[in-house]
Amino acid sequence: MDVTDYRKIFKEIVDGYTKTQIDDQAYYVKHLSALDQVDIDDIRSNYLNSALSRGIPSEEEVLTNLEKEGLWSDSQEQEIKKLEVFIAQLQSNKTQLVLKSDIDRQNSTIQDTRDKINKLRQQRTELMGINAESYADKRSNDYYIIKSFYKDPQLKDKLFPEESDFSELYPEDIQKLIASYNNTFLAFEEIRIQEMILQDFYYIYFPFSDDTVGFFGHPVVQLTYNQLKLIVYTKIFKNIFENNKHIPEKIKKDPQALLDYGSISDDAKEKMKNKLDKDQDGATLFGATDEDYEYAGLEKPSDKAGISLQKAAQNKGGSLSMSDLMELSGIPKK
Repeated sequence: MDVTDYRKIFKEIVDGYTKTQIDDQAYYVKHLSALDQVDIDDIRSNYLNSALSRGIPSEEEVLTNLEKEGLWSDSQEQEIKKLEVFIAQLQSNKTQLVLKSDIDRQNSTIQDTRDKINKLRQQRTELMGINAESYADKRSNDYYIIKSFYKDPQLKDKLFPEESDFSELYPEDIQKLIASYNNTFLAFEEIRIQEMILQDFYYIYFPFSDDTVGFFGHPVVQLTYNQLKLIVYTKIFKNIFENNKHIPEKIKKDPQALLDYGSISDDAKEKMKNKLDKDQDGATLFGATDEDYEYAGLEKPSDKAGISLQKAAQNKGGSLSMSDLMELSGIPKK
């Protein structure tokens, strides 16, 4: 994405809606708020009760039957929970790491674990098929999406009347609305909002993030989820920049790397900085990369000063004389 795309995301978050087009007709899609979520929960509850009353089995009943048939087991269910606990432990332990190379390895392990969880969940979903909860989720989600479309940017004139049950819509028309909605909100994934906040044009807004009403002109309870995320992450990144003097340039626009950097405890940072800074003999810390030194706000020893004895020996044909050792130590030859 380029800066123009990020500016568009910012404008739409502030507006609280996104303009879209279906079959050459312009519509305005309202962004979801916490108050809207209450309505969705009520609608979902109605659909769930309706499904259960019509004999559609609950998720728990389906899982029980799958276990009886040997298609799914409690051990698989416990494996998902165990992996979720493992991720929480990895996230907690990451705050004690300072070397970027170690943090990158930890992030890789976290992602691999998430992939395992997603694979297990996908397997369970495919086995379960339709159940009362999944039916209620889909119907309430479709209902809200269709209700989010307006004819005007003031969000006063709904595309469909409040009492409409959409029975008059053809399935293909519903699919067009849902596809348009889903495509619209890809731009508002959490990572996209984080990236937008780190764009140069947005830095001017950092000082105003503490005044939510002044920022949006509405009290917090009336803000959309996207607006709340914008304020929360603005404050987080603002705090990271204010409390860290040596943030590497290459991570200043990388949300995940910046969040990782900001989450490192001050104690861990100080310990690692001391270790790296004590290399007075010129030997670099084993395993520390250029990025690791930059992460700690230190310059990595130069090639001449930082050359190891092993490397020096290789350059000298495999061994070092006393004269060589003295030269490496900075003692001039007589």
